[in-house]
Amino acid sequence: MEFICEKKELQTGVAAVERLVAARSTMPIIGNVLFEATRSGLKLSANNLEIGLELVLKANVTKEGAVLLPAKTLSGIVSKLPDTSVGFKLGENGTVRISYDQSHFNLHSLPPDEFPALPKVKEGRAFSVDPELFATMVSQTIFSVSGSEDKYILTGVLVETGKSGVAGDNSTLRLVATDGYRLARSGGKTEAKGEAGVNVIVPARAMSELSKIIEGGKGEALKVVVSGEQISFRYGDAHLVSRLIQGQFPDYKQVIPKKSLTKITLNTREFLRAAERAAVIASGSANVTLFEVRSGKMHLSANTPDVGNVDEVLAAEIKGPEKARASFNIRLITDVLSVIESEKTTVELGEGLSPGLIRPEGSDEYLYVVMPIRTQEAV
Repeated sequence: MEFICEKKELQTGVAAVERLVAARSTMPIIGNVLFEATRSGLKLSANNLEIGLELVLKANVTKEGAVLLPAKTLSGIVSKLPDTSVGFKLGENGTVRISYDQSHFNLHSLPPDEFPALPKVKEGRAFSVDPELFATMVSQTIFSVSGSEDKYILTGVLVETGKSGVAGDNSTLRLVATDGYRLARSGGKTEAKGEAGVNVIVPARAMSELSKIIEGGKGEALKVVVSGEQISFRYGDAHLVSRLIQGQFPDYKQVIPKKSLTKITLNTREFLRAAERAAVIASGSANVTLFEVRSGKMHLSANTPDVGNVDEVLAAEIKGPEKARASFNIRLITDVLSVIESEKTTVELGEGLSPGLIRPEGSDEYLYVVMPIRTQEAV
């Protein structure tokens, strides 16, 4: 095996696959990156047995071959190299010479024979989607997944295609995530193949890695195939395969409030800044913040004994009774406001301990449901 590759190209590829390498494993071989030099270029592969990734990089290959190199060591070397051409050459004793300018590293390698290949995802339920749209949908939902293995089903993102069955929702693709305290649903359009819809749960880590790969992508479609217990994503020269989380995702449609009493429309950036300021005080009292409509304005107030209190007043357009009030975990509010890009955001409040509903003004494609906190002041 012998090839030359530009450092920037190499670093981007190595960094992407190295993120998937298992830090601890009973199989030391998956701590390596598979290098395959072929006529079509250089293919890098990583596989932690849950998620696998293949990337094809541009390289001048003078001798084909394959080898395993330790991921962490390799990443450390490549990240420190100067911006120049980097040569790789496999010697007879299994040592790979990494040369640049007038310097070089010698790195011990392993034969590639026992490296686990990516699962083959046969043609099954499939769809194509704009990569920029999909990356946006992931960013709007992934922060709502559960971090607890006790809620294993909720540690992934639901990917659903077909008609939504909800009045006013014309999406054909939906991503949904919830941790039991809040729920985020983002919708978009897709080109599905066949009549069978997709309804699967993809691990959050796989969605996060995919988002990094496709972020900013334009033109070429992201191709998705679901078969059995695996899901495959192809975009350009990248191919990511992930296992699916088996089980039944909660019926999220039952969580979305059917009606509300009061609708409050606020400037998104002003709302976010006010919420972040309120969080400074609320952090000392379990992040509890009271949302209250008074005299045509929205008040965000929090109180922490022995620390102080805050009352943030926001200009608002209010429809419905002006006595609406509910307490929320302010961190759950700042999370969603950070991903809403529209100029204005609408907050919908119901009676008593009804969930709050937050969405970009005038949009049915994205919504966020947040459960209230029972307090002594709760209506």
